[in-house]
Amino acid sequence: MNPFIPRPRATSQFYLQSIIAFAASSIGAGAGIVYLPVDLWMRAFLGMSVLFVITSTFTLAKCVRDRQEDALAEEMAQQYPPMPVWNGPEQPQPRP
Repeated sequence: MNPFIPRPRATSQFYLQSIIAFAASSIGAGAGIVYLPVDLWMRAFLGMSVLFVITSTFTLAKCVRDRQEDALAEEMAQQYPPMPVWNGPEQPQPRP
């Protein structure tokens, strides 16, 4: 059986692109809210809404990643040979 060799899911360039895109969109949304010609309470509401969207996006991404990792772990577990549960001197008798 060939040993499992994990490969990276994404390149460092993809991570850099993701960080830059996140920073640019967050700064753009923040600047748009700051310079919006409305009352302060409306800006505060929009700012809190943007923060809620950002945090819920992180949570959703984590849940999707965890589900994919669980599926991968389940797939890898199917490839391992079954191990005996009992290694004592006598074999247990089956229950009637």
